[in-house]
Formats: sequence, C-alpha cells, structure tokens
Amino acid sequence: MNCRRYVMIPMLLAITTSLGAAQTWDARRDFAAQNPNGAWSYGSGVTGTSFTLYTTYITGCDPYWGTQGLVCWTGNLYYNDPLVESNTAGHWLYCCNGVIVPPTALVVHPAPDWEPADSIVQWTAPATAMYRISGYFEILDAVNPTGIVGLVFRNGTPLFRGELLGPPAQNPDQPGGRVNFYFPQVALNAGDVISFGVNSDGTFYYDSTGFNATIVTPPNAPPCTICSQH
Repeated sequence: MNCRRYVMIPMLLAITTSLGAAQTWDARRDFAAQNPNGAWSYGSGVTGTSFTLYTTYITGCDPYWGTQGLVCWTGNLYYNDPLVESNTAGHWLYCCNGVIVPPTALVVHPAPDWEPADSIVQWTAPATAMYRISGYFEILDAVNPTGIVGLVFRNGTPLFRGELLGPPAQNPDQPGGRVNFYFPQVALNAGDVISFGVNSDGTFYYDSTGFNATIVTPPNAPPCTICSQH
C-alpha cells in the first residue's frame, strides 16, 4: 500500500505583470556547482521560516560506498547529511547501502536528529509575474524508509504538505511512495521565494528523497505532464 497523506492549501491568485516570453526553470536540470545558482539556492533550516546556505560542494558525494557520478551541496554533519544531491552519470545508480538515485531528480536528505533541520531547495522569482509550479517528492530508500514530509512554501506561507510513509523503492529503478504538487497559477512578486523542503518526520534515518520542480512563466507554458492536481 502506498501510505501517504497530503494537504493542498488554498491560495489567493492575482493578476500581475507577466514576463515578455515564457521561461522554464527545472531544479534537476539547473543544478550546478554555484550556490546561489541563478534563481536556485540550496541549504537547510525550517522550511518557510529560516534558511542557511550550504557552503560545501562535493564532486564525489558517496565516498563511503564508492558510487561514482554523484555531486552534492551539503551541510556535512553526518555522512554528508543534510544534502541536495544530483546524479551526473546519466543512468540510475544504487548507492549508500540501499538508495536508488534517478538521473531525472535530485536527492534531498534532511539533517541528523541531533541537529534537526529540513533540507531545502529555494527558488527566487526574478520578476513580478504569474507562474506555473509543478513537481513531486518520492521515496528513494529501498531498505527501510522511515517517512518524510515534503513541503512547499511561498515566502512564509505554506502551499503544500505531503507525508510519505512508504512503500520503499525497488532496486534498480522503481521509486517508492510519491506525492505530486501542481499550482497552475501562482502570482509572485520579484524576490518572492518558493521553498521546497524535506522534513525528517521524526527521524532522519533512511530518508533519501527524490525531488524535482518545474517552474514556468505562462501564458505559453506547456501543460504539466509529470503530475496531477490534488
């Protein structure tokens, strides 16, 4: 059974000045060795409340198990956790004694229990406009996932909360439980921040989480193809 609970929180929409042409941001595709990285930034804290940039970038993010092709931004408190990690190998990887890593999503892992914090990917609106936001959180641990909470905030306002308790992923290329989010129209001012966070939901062990988000400026934005509206 896919055990999951999620809450979509209603938003007020407004007509704003739109950008001159459609533009697309993709969290996985845009991941890079800069932080901040254009509109994106990577760090930890309390989603929607606090945020501290990661300062350590590692090109071999799985030295403990020897998997090649992983890069990450990390707080480096415990086995590189908390972190935001990317698979650069171009194919599925199996790493870290039980985690499958897709080539099409980031891996986000919260901080250890003794210094708890969400691991957060932030996107800052470059202009006042109407945006379309879609994406997902999914379980990547194939051994014993203990549950996470996927969060989306606009500045300090919650937009989405999805709890994932299972099932586990399946090696070599089947993620476990998944929750999707989709906001067809979000009115943002320049400088507004959308925060995508992974909370440990009690304990950080076995909390490797697949994440991606796509942000598009309408009106020429294509329909969402990776998710359904809840």
